[in-house]
Amino acid sequence: MATKKIISFIICLLITAGNAVAEEWKFDAVLNNKVVGQHVFTLENNKMISKADFHIEFLFMDIYYQHKSEETWAEECLSSISSNTKDDGDLFEVNGNNDSGSFLITTKKDSFDLPSCIMTFAYWNPKVLEQDNLLNAQNGQYLEVKTTMLKKENLLVRGKNIATNCYEMTASKDGQEKLKIRLWYDQDMQWVALKSPTPIGDIFYKLH
Repeated sequence: MATKKIISFIICLLITAGNAVAEEWKFDAVLNNKVVGQHVFTLENNKMISKADFHIEFLFMDIYYQHKSEETWAEECLSSISSNTKDDGDLFEVNGNNDSGSFLITTKKDSFDLPSCIMTFAYWNPKVLEQDNLLNAQNGQYLEVKTTMLKKENLLVRGKNIATNCYEMTASKDGQEKLKIRLWYDQDMQWVALKSPTPIGDIFYKLH
């Protein structure tokens, strides 16, 4: 059912490690001009915690999405991941560790090895824009990624109209497109917004 995939683009995302002071990104998720939930990312030292909680009312349906992920990082490489997701009744678990020269991923259905240095969809780390492959932390898929610079434009962020760079990221698996996301960064390449299409409208992340 299409609604199962409406917010599957919500990916457990992490930044590179090394900050001594905790940082936090709070986004309202806006669908068809209505706030349907929040997604909060908290980074402290090498650890990121990502929490999302959405409730979408569409026609006669109530769609619920809850997600929590914990990731640790060493420089630009993911060290470990543990995530749990409830997507409109579907349950996902992803666990992974960097061990003995490879990154072992375990899901509810499978386990497999990936290269030792991988990244999730770490949007707030500009290095993510340079990657050819990224890990979907919700379901454990390792996706092929292509990112292009679309345009420079002004965007309203926290009540201010600022200059931004807009990128489009397309992710696929075995030739089948899985995700298409637009990302906005300010002039210091700090992540400030996200938009992704769904079957019932675009979801836009609005920064608090």
